[in-house]
Amino acid sequence: MKIVGIAGLKKDKLNFLKKNNKSIKLINLNDENFFNNKNINAIMIFGEWAVKKNLPIFLNKEYDFFKRLDWVHLSRAGIDEFINILPYYKFKFTCGKTIQGPNVSEHCIALLLNLTRGMYDYDKTKFRPTEIYKKDVLITGLGGIGVSVAEKLNAFGANVSAAESGLKPYYSFIKNYYEISDLKNIVNKFDIIINTTPLTKKTFNLFNKRIFKNMKQGVFFVNVSRGDIVNTIDLKEYVKKNKFSGVGLDIIGSEDFVKKNPFEKFKNVIFTNHLAGITTDNFRRFDLLRKNLKNYTNNDYLINIVDPKRQY
Repeated sequence: MKIVGIAGLKKDKLNFLKKNNKSIKLINLNDENFFNNKNINAIMIFGEWAVKKNLPIFLNKEYDFFKRLDWVHLSRAGIDEFINILPYYKFKFTCGKTIQGPNVSEHCIALLLNLTRGMYDYDKTKFRPTEIYKKDVLITGLGGIGVSVAEKLNAFGANVSAAESGLKPYYSFIKNYYEISDLKNIVNKFDIIINTTPLTKKTFNLFNKRIFKNMKQGVFFVNVSRGDIVNTIDLKEYVKKNKFSGVGLDIIGSEDFVKKNPFEKFKNVIFTNHLAGITTDNFRRFDLLRKNLKNYTNNDYLINIVDPKRQY
């Protein structure tokens, strides 16, 4: 019988899984120490706080304790901490990519509307609320979040384009497609630029002074992806130069939560301290966990496997 340890689930959800997966042994890792059982075959971690609490196990090779471990699942989408060590994992690794499109895209639109409509104490001599309608918008990254943002902005009447690497999905609501490697040469075309691309070796510090310099004067910039994709020092330099009509940030730098907002004195910079991924509707995360657990039990394919050979 396979043994699966699950952390971060409430008792009712755990009991539901136990009732519907009687061919495996489920251990609540909230009640039992991770290292009580060497023979655990799989570990599933649900929720951001549970992930953060248990990160050291998978970053510091403590997982070697589990001699039979062949699968680990994280409910969140971001896996940037694991980029350099993924090739060394001997187990399959899955995550929650693509399922956070609704909540993060809604948060993105909320940030953007706050900026475009001036829902802050703006300087009336320097700013006038503007429309998204007919504006040229660039979205970097076309995962589940990027596509959801593009779809919503298309409904606002914006001219939406996207920058992505490699093979691109084609959607009727996206006007033009660009290579993300050509970002420096295309950013001057757009009134609104939104980053949803994941953090990888290629996207680290993707938005830096070279990119900001080439943006339109008065551009709106929103980042709802990882903070390290944006060079904070360079961004602050161009905020001081009044490059932007508004900037929306859900995260700043490499820290998930910051004690001091470096943009606090700038009224046209809105910071929400990593709220985009939080939602009352966690059913998608649980549904993915449930499906993957069933597939694992039946020796079927696992959803959202992260390829360790991918060149990040």
